[in-house]
Amino acid sequence: APHRPMRAPTLLIFAASALVAVLPAHAEDKISYQTYKYVEAGDRMRVLAGDLSIEKDFGTDHVLSFDIGHDAISGATPCWQLKPGYANEYVSGKCKVAHEVRNSIGASWLTRDTQRNEYTFGAALSREPDFDSKELSAQAMFWHDESHNRSYTIGVALQRNTSIATLNTNNASDEASNAVNVQFGVNQVLDKTSTVELAAFAARDSGYLFNHYLKVVRTSPSGAHYLADDTRPDSRRAAGLSARWIKAWRPDFKTNVWVRGYYDDWGVKGLTLEAKAYWDINEQWRINPVLRLNRQGAANFY
Repeated sequence: APHRPMRAPTLLIFAASALVAVLPAHAEDKISYQTYKYVEAGDRMRVLAGDLSIEKDFGTDHVLSFDIGHDAISGATPCWQLKPGYANEYVSGKCKVAHEVRNSIGASWLTRDTQRNEYTFGAALSREPDFDSKELSAQAMFWHDESHNRSYTIGVALQRNTSIATLNTNNASDEASNAVNVQFGVNQVLDKTSTVELAAFAARDSGYLFNHYLKVVRTSPSGAHYLADDTRPDSRRAAGLSARWIKAWRPDFKTNVWVRGYYDDWGVKGLTLEAKAYWDINEQWRINPVLRLNRQGAANFY
């Protein structure tokens, strides 16, 4: 999914279960639709989203995939408000978020060589009223040997983001930022029902990295408080490690557990834990509940 740096950081998360319908097509072709509802605690952000995926096989060596996404965002987000009875004192409150709709489209092409190594090339576009994102990516997967029990993956993604100026944003004109992400991973088959994956990643963002809605309380030389636009460094370097364990408990029930540690040179440290289950009710329907927990510290300039 495309990186959206202008969004406020997420706090406590509750994710509702997702329902996926998979429709059989010709040969190994697939068409699926996934919808989900996302709700943050404390009457904050609410998201209703859907994603249509189409996958077309051209023989055994080429696969073409398309993804079309749509989501609607509403709710409230923390903001500073004037303290009743004071001219320059502020208290934390809630501000309503304008109802926004985001549309996205992505495509990828996977090809295999004679050793069954895989090469994937992708492109994605995302558009909403105040944000635009474009991405190109490439990934290669190599088998360790002919047993195909271990593989190595390396990938890179380039992203161009634009913070679009509106009547409600801090920026008066459109501002751009760039992101480069690199990842290396190892996947190992443990037995006939489980695999484990280890990965390391690094990223660099540059350009307009501000939250273009956020206001912060500043103190003037005279001691008075006032609201100012969010300001941040114009570059950020980040790195982290992740691990994933996938287990097939029976043919129609599987689990996927993922953990990731994150650190960047803004001083932000984060830890994310995600657990998914896949229950195939029949050949057409699958239930996919997801639990995601995230703990993240503050940047050192706040």
